[in-house]
Amino acid sequence: MAKLFGIIGDPVENSLSPAIHRLFFDQCGIDAEYRRFPAKKEELRERLRELRERNISGFNVTHPHKQAVIEFLDDIDLPAKEAGAVNTVVCKGGRWIGTNTDGTGFIASLKEHVADIGEISTLIIGAGGAARAIYRALLEEGAKRIDVANRHPDRAAWMVERLNGGRAESRVMTLEDCERRLSGYGLVVQTTPVGMAPLDGRAPVSLRHLSDKALVIDIIYHPKETVFLREARRMGAKTANGLPMLLHQAAFAFQKWFGHLPDIAPVREKIDQILEERSC
Repeated sequence: MAKLFGIIGDPVENSLSPAIHRLFFDQCGIDAEYRRFPAKKEELRERLRELRERNISGFNVTHPHKQAVIEFLDDIDLPAKEAGAVNTVVCKGGRWIGTNTDGTGFIASLKEHVADIGEISTLIIGAGGAARAIYRALLEEGAKRIDVANRHPDRAAWMVERLNGGRAESRVMTLEDCERRLSGYGLVVQTTPVGMAPLDGRAPVSLRHLSDKALVIDIIYHPKETVFLREARRMGAKTANGLPMLLHQAAFAFQKWFGHLPDIAPVREKIDQILEERSC
C-alpha cells in the first residue's frame, strides 16, 4: 500500500509541492502519493485529526499554519523552535515531529551564487516565519552582519533578540529606513508576500539606492520575476527568485522522511516547465 504524504495550508491549489515530491518519488522508485489538504484556520484541528486517522507518513505545512500547527505536534526540533515555525512534519511510530527546512533550503540555494556567506552584508526584508528561518540559517553559516527591515520594527527586533545571541551585528529598521541604506548591502532577501498575487503589482520597498554589485533574492517563485526583482535587475543587480529555495527545502523535507537526498537537477527542469505553462 502506497504511503501517504501531502501539504496542508490555505490556499494549496497552486502549490508546486505535489509535483516536486511526485517527481522525487518517481526518481527514487518510492511507492507513495502526495496530496493537497486545503484547510482554513478554523478547519486546521479537524483536518489534522483526519490525517492522524489516515496514518499519514509525513506532510508539509504552508501559510497560514506554520505557527498554528505546532500545538498539534508531539515535538519540534531545534530549527523549528528557533524559527518559531514548522514547514515539515515527520510521522513515525504514532508521533508527529515538526521541523523547518526553509533555512537549509535557502542556504543551499544561496550557495549557488555566493562562495563565502560570512563575508557578505545582508538585509532581510520581513520578519515572518520564512525570515526567521533564513536569519537563523545565516547565523549558522557565520554571517557577520544581518540587518532586518519590517513594516513593524518591533516584530523584527523580537526576532533578532530571540535568535542572535551576539553572533552577528544586526540592525532593525523600518522599510523606509532600509530604502536609504540599500547601497551598503551585498545581499538583499525579500521574504514578504508582496509581489505574489493578489499583491503582484507591487514591491515592498523602492530599490533606487541599490548597489549594482548586490545579489537580490525574492523567495516568491510565481510570478518568476516579481516587480521587486525586475526593479533590481534594472539597477544592474544579480537576481534570483524563490524556486531554487523551494526545490532545496523540498529535498531536505524528503530527506527527513526517507533518509537520503534526491537529485533536484532533473526536477528543476520539469518544474520550470510547469511555471512557464502557468505564466502563459
